Amino acid sequence: MVAQLTQPAESPASSSLGKRGINQPTPLGSAAARRWELLRIARQMTTRKSMRTCGLFAADGVVKVKRNERGHASVSGVHTCGSKLCPVCQSRDAAAQLAKLERAASKLMDGAGCAVFITLTLPHQHGDDLGELLDHLQAGWNASFSGRGGKLWKNAGRTHYLRALDYTNGQNGHHPHYHAVFFFSKVLSTEDLYWLELDLRTRWNRSIKRSSGRDCAVQAVKVDLVCGEGGTEKVVRYAGKALTGVMLESLWSQGKTLGGRTLWEILAGAETRTRDELLWKELEDGFYKRRWLVTSRGLLDLGEEEDELDPTEEDELDPTDDPTLVELSQSLWVAINRARLVGVFLTHFETREQNPKRFAVWDELCAMSLVAHDVKWADWLPGSHRLCEPQES
Repeated sequence: MVAQLTQPAESPASSSLGKRGINQPTPLGSAAARRWELLRIARQMTTRKSMRTCGLFAADGVVKVKRNERGHASVSGVHTCGSKLCPVCQSRDAAAQLAKLERAASKLMDGAGCAVFITLTLPHQHGDDLGELLDHLQAGWNASFSGRGGKLWKNAGRTHYLRALDYTNGQNGHHPHYHAVFFFSKVLSTEDLYWLELDLRTRWNRSIKRSSGRDCAVQAVKVDLVCGEGGTEKVVRYAGKALTGVMLESLWSQGKTLGGRTLWEILAGAETRTRDELLWKELEDGFYKRRWLVTSRGLLDLGEEEDELDPTEEDELDPTDDPTLVELSQSLWVAINRARLVGVFLTHFETREQNPKRFAVWDELCAMSLVAHDVKWADWLPGSHRLCEPQES
């Protein structure tokens, strides 16, 4: 019996990673300010020592706040952890990878090339161990694209590929899955794509059945062909959703109300909901030392460029070309984070034209922190009674 194959999409642009969402919190400011607010929560929830101090301490004791061309606040001069579960560090890495991918995709799809989008999922239910599900995913990938399976794709003209690990959590518990982009040196025919998908479905279903004991649904494998004008943009959009898990803007998007919750939605709720706090600890254990992005050798090298990343692509870490709005002492910066005001703090710098009085309060406080030592800054933060009192001589 031949497995039912994916129906051709009306348009490759309609490829989606699914609708996601929960009851969204009130937005603070830009996505950059929200990321720093999420990092504050992550420091409280994490069991990783490196993340507990991420973004808090500066080598020279001075923290710089800048604003890029899009008006987004940025923080530089602080030590970072580099974790993929860190909302700030992960965003920085994803932005750099996407910039390289866009340049690489434009070269690979120029002319006769094409790309194939592949989504791979597996059966899961509430109570499943995340680590075991990730092991099943990896086993399925190895069975499908190594050995004879891999040669089949190479013989069809595959030149490069990337694979991104994505995650949601819903009624059926953990839902890790892969999103992959395969680049080809020629445009595949409908017949070529049919046989490739049939072989992939056979190998994937057999491997998942062998490792997990469960049968895959028809939706476990989804394949879409992308070629022609606009192909590069579609590749970047598709890969970008997976690489950023999704970009944190989705957390505050009012239009996404269905489907599972993302990593960042779970983290946002971990501060007030015990269930999300426990779930976040499961995620840290399950994703420990897992590879979120895998590419063929040389793919990202195609996207290397001598010039620095365009300033509009950069976000909130070390934007050296952006003008410095203010400098503040490390002790004040730590106090702001501990007082849960980092999102508000950055938002007021982003909206200084709209709220000049609020900006002036923070600006004066930052300037004072550079010359005043041995001060308990928590007593001077906005909302504190000391802020309204005259400063002692």
